[in-house]
This record gives sequence, structure tokens and C-alpha cells, in this order.
Amino acid sequence: MNKGLLRTVLRTTSPVFFGYLALGIAFGMVTVNSGYDWWLAPLTGLLMYTGTGQFFGIALFAAGAGLVEILTAEFLLSIRHFFYGLSLIGKYKDAGRYKFYLMYANTDETFALITTTSVPDGTDASLFYFLISLFDHFYWIFGSVLGSLAYSLLEHYQLAQYLQGVDFALTALFVVLVIEQLKKPGNLLPCITGAAAALVTVILYKTGLFNSSNIIWVSICTGLGIMLLIKGPVFWRKENV
Repeated sequence: MNKGLLRTVLRTTSPVFFGYLALGIAFGMVTVNSGYDWWLAPLTGLLMYTGTGQFFGIALFAAGAGLVEILTAEFLLSIRHFFYGLSLIGKYKDAGRYKFYLMYANTDETFALITTTSVPDGTDASLFYFLISLFDHFYWIFGSVLGSLAYSLLEHYQLAQYLQGVDFALTALFVVLVIEQLKKPGNLLPCITGAAAALVTVILYKTGLFNSSNIIWVSICTGLGIMLLIKGPVFWRKENV
């Protein structure tokens, strides 16, 4: 492995570094702020590594959600990775010993880099993709360690009380994701569906039809129901044209 290749990978992944560092620090702080030990943040980054799913998972565990609810929510949140994987079959089919890690480390940002970056001349493509995935993974874990240790240190010296609003990081993250969806033409349906599902769930909850432990199930079922109502007839007509 030559230094030129490492420099190329560092230059290619530098945008992800700054994004993952900021989000990783926020995730580490949210983890400790939720009552968990600092080491859980990098451990989940190592074993789970799903970014948004990690934020969501910590919030669900802290709220006392059941395991089945958490698994269902995480599955629906990350289902887009099935399509990422399908589109990368051609690039990864000859990856050999790197294949399983490449499949595991396929995040949104890594997918974007691998599908838009040309492999340098004379470089093994599988090695290049592996290094991009590995560096991005390291950036996330590094940010998580910094955030969790920083917040633990603040707690130790009783200064964490002056760092208010850390738990808002998850809300802010989803607001940014929604804004990005709204900026893309033709992508309003997911946002509208999510807003409608949230509104219906809140209304039903306020009427006392179910307790707080069932909010996630109700919101998921409501969202799926709205999607079926909207897309079902369209799909049926296309099948019968």
C-alpha cells in the first residue's frame, strides 16, 4: 500500500470526516446524556454503525421502548440499504476478502463516495473501496469517542448542566434530513406521509386510545397505511395497463 493511495483516500473522504466528526461528537454526548457509559458510543459505532439508526436506537432505549418495537423501527429506518447493496453488486462482486466488510460499512456517505469517485489508475478497486469504507468508519468512531469522553468529563466536574439541549441533536438531525428531502424534486411524499403519521399518532394518543409505550407501533402502522392508500391504487393501475 503506497502513500499516494492513502493521500488520495484521505482527500476523497475529507468531507465525510468533518461531517462524521460533528455528528459523532453529538452522538457520543447524547449517549452519555441518556444515562449510558461513555464506551457504549464507540462500541455501537463499531458493531452497529448506522448513524441515524444509532441516534434513534439510543432515544428508543432511553424512552423504554420494547425490543420488538426497536427492531421494527430500525429495520424500516435502514431499509434503503437494501437498494444500496443491490446497486453495488457489480463493484463488490470481485472484492474477495474485503467483501463482507464492504457490505457492513455501506453507509449513505460511503455509498455516495464509492458511486461517484473514480478508482486511481493502477489501484486495486476493491482495496480503494475498502480504504474509503474503513476511513469513514474510523471517523465516526473517533467522533463518538470524543463526544462521549467530553461529556463524561463535564459530568465529572459537574459542568454538564451548563451544556443544555444535547438531546435535541437527534431532532435537529431529522430536521436536516427532512429539509434535504424537500429540496429534491419529486420527494415530497415521504415527508408528507411522515408528517401525517405523526399528526394522527399525536391526536390518537391525546385522546387516550393507547399509552406512550405504543406510540412507535401506531406511528409505523399509520405511515404504512397512508403509503398503501396513496401508492396502492397507482401501483395497481400500472400493473394492469
